[in-house]
Amino acid sequence: MNHFNLKKSTSVILATALLVSALPVSVSAMEANTDKEEVVYVNLGNDGSVREINVVNIFGGNAEGVITDYGKYLDVRNMTTTDMIDYSDDTIKINSSAEKLYYEGRLESTLMPWDIQIHYFLDGKEYSAEEIAGKSGEMKITICIVQNQQYRGDFYDNYALQASLSLDTDKCKKIVAPDATVANVGSNKQLTYTILPGKGADIEITAEVYEFEMDGISINGIPLNLNIEVDDEELMEQVTELLDAISQLDDGAAELHDGVVDLQDGAQSELKSGVNDLKDGAELLHNGAADLKDGGSTLQNGAADLQNGVNALDEGIHSLNSGIGQMQEALKALNQQSPELVNGSASFMAALSQLQEALGGVSLTTEDLSALTDASSAIKSGIDDLVNGITALQNNVNFDAYKSVMSQNGLDIDGLRQKNESAISGLEGLITSLSSQIEGLKNAGIDTSEIESQVSQLSDIISLLSANNASIGGTESYLQTVSSNLSSLLQGATALQENYGAFDGKIGELVNKIGGLAYQMSELSSAINTLVSEYGKLDQGIKGYTEAVAKIVASYSQITDGAAQLVTGSSALKTGSESLYSGTGELLSGIVEIYDGTGTLRDGTGTLDDGVAELLSGIAQLYDGVGELKDGTSTMREETEGMDTEITDKIDELIETVTGGDFEITSFVSEKNTNVQSVQFVIKADGVQMEEASEVIKEAPKKLTVWQKFLKLFQKK
Repeated sequence: MNHFNLKKSTSVILATALLVSALPVSVSAMEANTDKEEVVYVNLGNDGSVREINVVNIFGGNAEGVITDYGKYLDVRNMTTTDMIDYSDDTIKINSSAEKLYYEGRLESTLMPWDIQIHYFLDGKEYSAEEIAGKSGEMKITICIVQNQQYRGDFYDNYALQASLSLDTDKCKKIVAPDATVANVGSNKQLTYTILPGKGADIEITAEVYEFEMDGISINGIPLNLNIEVDDEELMEQVTELLDAISQLDDGAAELHDGVVDLQDGAQSELKSGVNDLKDGAELLHNGAADLKDGGSTLQNGAADLQNGVNALDEGIHSLNSGIGQMQEALKALNQQSPELVNGSASFMAALSQLQEALGGVSLTTEDLSALTDASSAIKSGIDDLVNGITALQNNVNFDAYKSVMSQNGLDIDGLRQKNESAISGLEGLITSLSSQIEGLKNAGIDTSEIESQVSQLSDIISLLSANNASIGGTESYLQTVSSNLSSLLQGATALQENYGAFDGKIGELVNKIGGLAYQMSELSSAINTLVSEYGKLDQGIKGYTEAVAKIVASYSQITDGAAQLVTGSSALKTGSESLYSGTGELLSGIVEIYDGTGTLRDGTGTLDDGVAELLSGIAQLYDGVGELKDGTSTMREETEGMDTEITDKIDELIETVTGGDFEITSFVSEKNTNVQSVQFVIKADGVQMEEASEVIKEAPKKLTVWQKFLKLFQKK
């Protein structure tokens, strides 16, 4: 096995510089330039366009004597001393008296290696920096950095950029800046982006802004030269493990081949026989499930019939309760029908009790069911008599019948009322006349006590006649009220008659259905027990009702209480029947699912049988495939011999591609400057600022940018 070992150290070359002020000097003839460093300051507009480029040239070590440099500048200045600068035909000469000298020049050209574009958007609409300043909304900033194709030089491919900007968190909320390194600097968020050599950038920043402002964007460019240290010992250990694994894979393929042979021999007989047994059992299970499904359907049909009967019973009981509320005024006249109703209820109760006892012994007889129907028929007959009695009362209890009877006895009620009214009118006139005469006699001094006594008697007669008419009117009102109540009572009794007729019919249907539902006797017995219990309350209510009829209205409340209890019992019976029907439905649904499941199982065994055949075919294919795998692993084992040496060679080749040679620093200012030690770019874009208030008392001092403040430090006082 061949190993390699490269030991190199990683270095990143960074050039930094200070800024100062300068003066112009004269130029001399062309010669080799003096060793120096260049710091390139690029001033951008807030949209990324280049406004001007200034270069600070730094001459270090012992700079005393004549300094020669080259560049095409619009103007130059000495930032360190008062020594004059001789500048002519792109040649700079300085007779320096300092050990270290800085001079600054403003370049004629504004080309630089990078093309930078900055755009501002608010609520989806693009604005210029001046327009967006002070606005609020959903803000987006995009910064696009690409290679400037017009610039000829190697800085784009060899220089890394570090771009940073600061956002005030009082004005910018919910800042989103993918790929940025975010740091808190006071109340600001500092966003920093690193852009590798030869790579551009598409930066997008979003935020919710309020009266938006922002300081300028700073971008620094530095050379990036990476020397890579690689230790291949661990990598080659993994290669060795890979080669060992290939050997084990080849051995395992051989063992797998032998195992497949054994599997093919055993699967032919035992697996096929077991699948056939499973298929036969599934067929038997499916047939049994079909029988169970038929029985479940019969059970559900019986439960439905029972529920229909109970619903009819519930409707009849509710109708009975409604009719009872209309019977209060006619209880006295209905007393003669009460014994028949009580006897019928007792017979019905007795029949229900006999049915309960019969169901308790898990036995039903024709006599028990006949007793139930006879009792219900007796109640129906009693209700029919009740309707007939109310009809007779309605025909005979009214004011017209009363007047007819009085007329037959010699008294004309209407004539009497008119005569009373005429007599009252005449007596009232007489009293008025006598009263005026009494006043005259009193004034004449005559005793009027006897006349006043007669006037008082006349007033008593008027009161008697008025009372007589009031008695006639009260009798009329009373008989009309009774007649009206008898009409309501007749309607209720008629409704009771109709509903109980339906109830009686449903009792007959229920008796017939009960005979066919012997296998559900336990559920039916429970329902009949509930009916017996609740009908006992109804029976007590009916007895209270008949006693109330005997006492006219004294016990009427007992009837209504009994009716309410009957409704409650009927609802309980209805709920029980509904639960029974629902339960049989769920049971049938479960049986159907079982039936369907057994069918699926039966079909699945057939599919399984086919699958076993496919499995056996697949095992045969697996046998062939494992044979091919065995051949393949053997081939791979042979082909990977010497792979470690090949990997070593490829890694050497890759490292050479990645590391490359060292980048040779060249002057940004002029190709004539061949002795340049370092070049650094400092790029600054204007920020977004709102306009200052225009109202001032006196001229305020000019506000300097950070860059201007920094330059001012080096200016001579």
